[in-house]
Order: sequence, then structure tokens, then C-alpha cells
Amino acid sequence: MKSMNIGIITARGGSKGLPGKNIRELNGTPLIAWSILAAQYSTSIEAIFVSTEDSEIARISSAYGAEIIKRPDELAQDDTGSEPVIQHALEHLLDMGHNIDNVCLLQPTSPLRMSLHIDDSFNCFKSQDAKCVISVFEPHHSAAKAYRLNEDGSISGLLFDDAPYTPRQKLPTTYQPNGAIYWFAARDFMRTGKIPRTDVYPFVMQEAESIDIDTIDDFKKSEALLKARLTQNESSI
Repeated sequence: MKSMNIGIITARGGSKGLPGKNIRELNGTPLIAWSILAAQYSTSIEAIFVSTEDSEIARISSAYGAEIIKRPDELAQDDTGSEPVIQHALEHLLDMGHNIDNVCLLQPTSPLRMSLHIDDSFNCFKSQDAKCVISVFEPHHSAAKAYRLNEDGSISGLLFDDAPYTPRQKLPTTYQPNGAIYWFAARDFMRTGKIPRTDVYPFVMQEAESIDIDTIDDFKKSEALLKARLTQNESSI
């Protein structure tokens, strides 16, 4: 069987911030479908899988063309991280006889991530010979100027004592992950059960494209930005 690049979308049913958000309609399309469609329109992903324990998410995802990986309930808790879910998905697919080359992890709550982002980030992954490429944005307020809380209750510069008082232009550029895209080799993940921590390269997106929907305000902002794209005759996928 030919080795392939796959997209994995992790989508559980429980959400306290915005109940039912993964299937809530955003501009007339279920939220999770925006990620499925972006993966379908990309040229770098050959098969799309949704890992979920929720029957309605599974039904909608299947209707939009994704294959479903039934996730056990113990991997769908509030404190469940992404890596055990990825490992379960990959083990299931390997047991089914799939030959997987690279994995693109797509967060379902990132509807402003488009197919061109997926393909451009894959090109970065290959050209840099990276272990991992992560989508990021440069925040308006640099993390280099942040403070850390010390055990005695005092605070000090996160990088060094003078950093909070140093002009931003003289500090290193900092990025914040937006959760939209992670590229890595399946074999590297299965070796450790973790997304690679070394030889990681950034794929820089705009802050406006980096909304991670957790609240109704996030939802409304995303809706407005998607409508603006359509008004300007730009692709939303």
C-alpha cells in the first residue's frame, strides 16, 4: 500500500466554554466542516480522519467526507491532551493496514486556517527537513517582555531581568502557537508518543487568521472575518 500523508482532526463532544461548538453552524457550515474542507482542498493531504467519541460529530464529519476513528470515552475528558488521542488514532490506522508517511494535525476550532496554509506549511516541513512544523503568529505584545512569578511571590523578567524594560526591537522575536496546524512524521511520533520537540520550525500566520474558537465572542469574530473574505471575493477554504 502506498505511503500517504494524512490529516487528523481531533474533535470531542464536550465543551464547557461553548457547548456543541464543533457542530455549531458558522456561516451556514458546521465548525468542524471548515477544517475537513480545508484538508480536502489541500494538495498535501491524501486522507482525512476525525477522531471523536461523539456520534453527531461523527455523522456530520462523515457527511463532509472524513473517515471516522471512534475514540474511547477515557480519551475524551476535559484534561485529555492531544498526544494520547493521536497515538490511539495512529495505532488504529496502522492496525487497519494503512501505510502513513506524515501527519497533519488540524484543530477543528481553527476555521480561518485554509488549504493554502496547509500546503505552504507542508512545503516548509519538507524544505527545512524539519521534525515538526507548527503554525504560529507573532502577538502584538511580545512574550519576551513577560514576567515570571517566583516562589517568594515576586516577579522577574521571563528571559532576563532587564527584558521587560528593553525596547521590543532589541529583544528576540517571539511566536505563539495558534493550534491550527502541526506537521510531523508518523514514525517520529510513534517512536516517542509525542509531537517532536526538536528541529521544530514555525509556519507564521496572521493573528487575525489564528482565532481558536472557545467562546461565543471567538465564534462571532470568526464569522465576521469569514464574511469579509467572501465580500472581497477571497477563498474561505
